[in-house]
Amino acid sequence: MTYISKLNNAVNTLEAIYTLFDTVMAAFPVACAKQCADCCTCNVTATGLEIAYIHDRLDGRALDDIRVLLARAGQTRRFRPFQTTNGLALACMEGRDADEEENDPSWGTCPLLENGICTIYPVRPLGCRVMMSTIPCRQTGQADMPFPALTIITVFMQFVEHLDAGGVYGNFLDLLEHAGEDVLDCNGLPGKNKIPGAAQNLKIPALMIPPEHIEKTQNLVQSLGALIRV
Repeated sequence: MTYISKLNNAVNTLEAIYTLFDTVMAAFPVACAKQCADCCTCNVTATGLEIAYIHDRLDGRALDDIRVLLARAGQTRRFRPFQTTNGLALACMEGRDADEEENDPSWGTCPLLENGICTIYPVRPLGCRVMMSTIPCRQTGQADMPFPALTIITVFMQFVEHLDAGGVYGNFLDLLEHAGEDVLDCNGLPGKNKIPGAAQNLKIPALMIPPEHIEKTQNLVQSLGALIRV
């Protein structure tokens, strides 16, 4: 399989995972609405494949608009993860403590917002899609997420990372800023060593599903496994 074919297949699979995610999460009541953008900070994470997906699905004019918005924002402090979701699962398996990471919403909003509306909403990464709350966040200052929803979200994050194993994981805006550079790894994604603060995506070492949720997520895991053929 050629590099182009491999990348196209991965991008199409990612889109199928997004569609499945929307279907599954529709079972949970949410208070989120248009222009409710409290969770849209500069701290969202993404995989390199998700950046490739954005570039594949948007036209040149839309990509130029993204570059303008990123340049206008300038250099800001952002959350840069030390480890991936599957890296956390591996640490738990090995009895290691998770790395402590600083993440502060006050560092700023996402520069891709305009009047509280996401300018790339249809192609936003999973890190944006998973943001949900059963009550308006402004009432309590934080999101209210049901425990089963958190389990499902974690499972999706693990599979999206697995799909891009060997690729990069980092701050969404950091990856976007480097997306136009001709620095690619074997998966056709931005090279890990060329992006500040980027980590490497891992395959799933074990799914982080609490015992009480195993039976309820069995069909979901099978569906995701079939999509990425694991």
